[in-house]
Amino acid sequence: MNNLLEFDRHALLAGQWWRLWTGHLVHYTPQHALIDFAVVLAAAVIVVQLSATPAIGMRRLALALGWGAPFISVGMLLIAPACLTYRGASGIASMLVVMAGGALWPRAARSVRAALVLMAATLLAKIGAEAAGYAHGLSDLPADVVVAWQAHLLGVVAGAITFAVRKPRLQLD
Repeated sequence: MNNLLEFDRHALLAGQWWRLWTGHLVHYTPQHALIDFAVVLAAAVIVVQLSATPAIGMRRLALALGWGAPFISVGMLLIAPACLTYRGASGIASMLVVMAGGALWPRAARSVRAALVLMAATLLAKIGAEAAGYAHGLSDLPADVVVAWQAHLLGVVAGAITFAVRKPRLQLD
């Protein structure tokens, strides 16, 4: 079943467009899925809870997932021609982490903003290390699977775009 859903460059180019979305739903191992799910869940809760209403937050989340998944997948087609297959929600997780950080920023005290900047720098350093070939090994990927750092970078870009185009919220504090 995973083979029918994963990002597969040749299948996508042959017209199997559902893979633009479904490649983010399948994983190589249960541990890989658990790590991605934990980050996605935590960031999604922040995005929803810090929206004007839960309904607006859920709509924002649905729209981000609906356009973010194909944005990351099309980006992978364009900037990672050597990537023949991809599975995982880490690109989506990166997008939601950026959105969560953006939602936290205006409400944060100075010390919390410093922590948010440090977390953003850590995420970018992680992506840079992955691009240089360093892997942390926490997701228990099979030996022949290389971390798709490009998906993480595209997720950061998608999160920044989503945050930038959101409708500003009127605060009456």
